[in-house]
Amino acid sequence: MLVLVAGPSLFSQSALAEPVDDSTRNAARSLASQGKEAFDKADYEQARDLFHRAYTLVPAPTIALYEGRALVKLQRLVEAEEAYVRAARTSLDDESPEPFRKAVRDAEADLQALHARMPKVTIVTSGPGARDPELSVTLDGRPLASALVGVELPIDPGEHRLRAVAPGGAPTELTFSVVEKQRQRVELAVASAERAVAAPEPKVVLPPVLLAPPEALAERPSPWHARAGFIAGGVGVAGLTTGVITGLLAGSRHSEAERECVDHKCVEGSVGWESVQSFRTFRTVSTIGYIVGGVGLAAGAALLLTAPPAPSRSPRAQAVNVWVSPSAVGLAGAF
Repeated sequence: MLVLVAGPSLFSQSALAEPVDDSTRNAARSLASQGKEAFDKADYEQARDLFHRAYTLVPAPTIALYEGRALVKLQRLVEAEEAYVRAARTSLDDESPEPFRKAVRDAEADLQALHARMPKVTIVTSGPGARDPELSVTLDGRPLASALVGVELPIDPGEHRLRAVAPGGAPTELTFSVVEKQRQRVELAVASAERAVAAPEPKVVLPPVLLAPPEALAERPSPWHARAGFIAGGVGVAGLTTGVITGLLAGSRHSEAERECVDHKCVEGSVGWESVQSFRTFRTVSTIGYIVGGVGLAAGAALLLTAPPAPSRSPRAQAVNVWVSPSAVGLAGAF
């Protein structure tokens, strides 16, 4: 039974670090009473909160004891251990009331029983990234100090999420579960801390596009209208070819992304992230290629149909070489 209204002696000054005024003492007693009511109604979350608030006002062992018991009911055994330790380590003297003495004894007994139930886990990291001094490890979203890696730790029963990432490497996550009294070893392989060397951009070189055969040029060399028409037409052909090839490459990258991304979601740094970026680049280049191809062919046809005759000149074959990469399209030749 939690005694809360036994009078001012309940919060003996010998058990407290600093003197407590009557207003603070009364507020703590009220919070603790509400906490006991919530505890008896099995509302353990509310009880823990009220006991914790009361303890911050008056650090009495009776309050810490029941805070620990509420945390045990919530299966938050690690926090419960700390509450029991606070209660058990309360400094008492000859003037300390009997409820305080009993709370200290009960906290020591509860602490021993809790130790027998507490699960333990040893977290180990492996792989090239594990040796990085800047390796970041989190357990259930909270940072795990490097000094705690590789040693046995108390942990609450239930499911836990472990995450590790080295600078420049992809994050690694692992979910594991433990039950009361269990001792478990969990190993997490950490990706390399070295940044991957970017692969050279794929470059597709298309066959030369012949703008006009030498014989035709010998019979009727083109004036500047016709020359511009041939060039525009060649660019149009190159654009359409680029659109087709990069469209095929985009389709290939899209298929890779679907295989590599979990639930069709790719986040930066994941396995499928590079495939998604390549798909977007090829898709953009393909669209531009089709647009350039259509405009080039239309412009070339218009110029050739309106080109006037010109005086003869020595024949010269004109050809264009086209190359395509994910970030650029190139055109080279002699005119």
